[in-house]
Amino acid sequence: MATGKAPGNDKIPLRVIKDCLPAILPTLTSIVNNSLTSGVFPSMWKAAEVIPIHKQSDYEKPENNRPISLLPILSKICERTALNQFMPYLVLNERLSTNQSGNKMWHSTETSLIYTTDKILGAIDQKETTAMVLLDMSKAFDSISHKTMLYKLQDIGASTSAIDWFRSYLANRTQVVRVNTKISDPLPLTSGVPQGSILGPMLFGVYVNDLPSTPKHCLVESYVDDTKLYMSFQPHDSGNIVAALNEDLVSIRNWCFENGLLLNPNKTKLIIYGSRQMTAKIPEFRLTLLGKDLEPSETVKDLGVNFDKNLTFNEHIIKTVSSCMSALGQIGRVKHAFRKDILIMIINSLVFSKLYYCSSVWANTTDTNIKRLQGVQNYAARIVCNIRKYDHVSPALKSLKWIPVKSHLYLRDAVMAFKCMTGLSPEYLSNKFISRGSISGRATRNSQKLNIPLCKSATGQRSFYYRIVSIWNAISPTLKLSQCVSSFKRNLKLDLLKKFLS
Repeated sequence: MATGKAPGNDKIPLRVIKDCLPAILPTLTSIVNNSLTSGVFPSMWKAAEVIPIHKQSDYEKPENNRPISLLPILSKICERTALNQFMPYLVLNERLSTNQSGNKMWHSTETSLIYTTDKILGAIDQKETTAMVLLDMSKAFDSISHKTMLYKLQDIGASTSAIDWFRSYLANRTQVVRVNTKISDPLPLTSGVPQGSILGPMLFGVYVNDLPSTPKHCLVESYVDDTKLYMSFQPHDSGNIVAALNEDLVSIRNWCFENGLLLNPNKTKLIIYGSRQMTAKIPEFRLTLLGKDLEPSETVKDLGVNFDKNLTFNEHIIKTVSSCMSALGQIGRVKHAFRKDILIMIINSLVFSKLYYCSSVWANTTDTNIKRLQGVQNYAARIVCNIRKYDHVSPALKSLKWIPVKSHLYLRDAVMAFKCMTGLSPEYLSNKFISRGSISGRATRNSQKLNIPLCKSATGQRSFYYRIVSIWNAISPTLKLSQCVSSFKRNLKLDLLKKFLS
């Protein structure tokens, strides 16, 4: 647990607990063990202090703020202990849906988006279009019914003693809201799991575990409370697809009603992916959710990435570059106040983390877009090295040992390839790669290389699957034998840096 975590209403920071650990460890261990064996969660640990974090628009409207629960650090230690015992049971016994990527080891927003994007690109390669509905649930974490939650825990095989403990964990919770120095009166929590807790995401995953099996016609992928339905089809079959999607939306709506969750049709989006020629052939395409018509959008935002209907990622690159340039402009105005190493750390945290977010999803974009991203790196180098606008930037990049953006995207793709080949990625990614030897049954010089997938078009070759096969087959055998991800990444980056510096 990070030392910088905010304390709860007891105002005891984690750093103090760590410093005092030699003295309090026996007592703390006894409290946690007694809680787990007796099935009683300490009542003093159930009081939450809620801090509203502004999301968008007018901050004075409650719906434009995200409630973050600050809980006592000691309660999180107990929660972590319970999670470390319960999560392996769910994984080993395959109790969790494979269509849910949230809060699972080796899963991330990037792996989830890679999977669905490859499905769409594969459909385009087969001259099909894909209709996708991105569902939005209002206050999903706060709407969970405790009674239903306990029933679902029982349904996935939790023991009676475990259910008793979770019942105690959920019951009789209270919270106050703090804005600056003002604190509200405490109120009871009769539903939901506290946002900011350790167990909350896992419990929500159990709560929506059966959601992906509800639709009869569509494929479903979820990341925590972000769920999308999608179907690939020939343009001439769009009428049947509209009927099938509407039927599945009714099923999803009914499931939400039964489980006390609320769909928000105003924020639910529909998009139809395909080539320009195929999407132009689709007649009027309209769905209905809770009485609201859903019409196809030109772009949607899915797990932080902006998608356009032709998967060019132009919109994502433009918005990312604009946001990064704005941040660099603010950093540039105060650069004189920081040492060079601090300045680099700030840029890595606020700019490059955003620049390369989910890069393996959109790294197949055009060279024009890569040049736009390179402009962000060049501007950052000028700020750190204090060089003028029209001075040549390559010496600055080399002095900082920053490899170009195109090389960095290759590096990130190669690291993802290493994870797929070594079992450090979700099965829905790693299981796709097949060696040539396993197909031919012969031991040849190239039998250990990956089989190259057949694609009918250049669009199919833009897929993550095709790119990673090409990258992995070209990587030297020595690099492939790296002991861990960090070693592989370090050695490959050194190779790319040598090429750049020379």
